[in-house]
Amino acid sequence: MLALLTTLLMACDQVADIVFVPEFDVTYSFEAGLEGWFGNGVDLADPSVTWSVGASSELASSGASAARLYVENTNGMAKVWIQRAEAVEPSVAYDVDISFDFGTADFGEVNLWRILAGAHSASPGTAAALTVQDATGNGSASDVGVQWLQKSYRMRAVSDPGGRIHIVIGVWGTWETLRTYYVDNVRLLFTRAS
Repeated sequence: MLALLTTLLMACDQVADIVFVPEFDVTYSFEAGLEGWFGNGVDLADPSVTWSVGASSELASSGASAARLYVENTNGMAKVWIQRAEAVEPSVAYDVDISFDFGTADFGEVNLWRILAGAHSASPGTAAALTVQDATGNGSASDVGVQWLQKSYRMRAVSDPGGRIHIVIGVWGTWETLRTYYVDNVRLLFTRAS
């Protein structure tokens, strides 16, 4: 008995670190339309905001098309995004990695908007429910047109009882102006939280 216990303890000392592998790994390139994503938004009234979300062949970081977000932010506070519910295990906490290419012509450090990128247990219906990330600036001091930036964020979300986590990628308008942004090469990794 003592020999068996000693052997087991020695084996435990030689076990490598546990590595958590993503349970779900999905990608979207918008080459075939929005591929199940849809446009959504809040704070789009008083006065009314003109906006649209769709697949576009105007610009792409790779391939021929990307998701395009267009906002005439007449009220100075519009939030517009693409959204998709991903099917995972019901009522389980996941670490969610959201990465994507973000096309923006915003330059300088003044009047930049904010990027929205989040994983949610329910479809967000208010500004307070959204996950705000960094600014939309492309890093240039002058107007050089649309530049593609690689964005990556990690967050934790619990799936709903139906086994869905709602992914949001978009923009929060902080200044009254017309802006167009592009999203391409979205990758979503879902790893069970430890």
